[in-house]
Amino acid sequence: MKLSRFLFAIGLLALSLAAIPASAHTAFVSADPAVNSTIDVLPSNIALTFAEELIGIGNSNSISALDETGKELTSGRPEVSGAVLSITLDGSEVIGLIKVNYRAVAADGHVITGDYQFTVSPITFSETATRTAEGSISPDGSENRISIYLIISTTLVIGGGLLLFFIWKRQSK
Repeated sequence: MKLSRFLFAIGLLALSLAAIPASAHTAFVSADPAVNSTIDVLPSNIALTFAEELIGIGNSNSISALDETGKELTSGRPEVSGAVLSITLDGSEVIGLIKVNYRAVAADGHVITGDYQFTVSPITFSETATRTAEGSISPDGSENRISIYLIISTTLVIGGGLLLFFIWKRQSK
């Protein structure tokens, strides 16, 4: 009877640990205009794409675009649509390096911050040249580390439970 209770407790513990979802955080995936790209005119908006959906609560998300003189180029509030965060840019005739800073909140509550830059140059480039730096930043791999830790933890708990079971069984003989 004690043995079945012990095995039941170990089984419940193993199942509860295996059912814990890996809490992977989202990552910045791409931007339009692209990271480190050169474009011929300032677009009407900036759109940032993340690996998971975002939430829009109050002023939790922000995008700031500054020209070389430090002038803010964005107008209005950022908009969230699924995994995309976007904001309208002022329609001024800006050229030069544009630095974009962002802050986004993922559906899991994780805050993602970062920055990137692109250049506005009135010199005409071919479409291939303007999109050579088409932005794609791979996720940081933290999802894989969390999964590995979850597997190791589950293995240790189940292995420890089995070890205790065999020690207890050996002592009861």
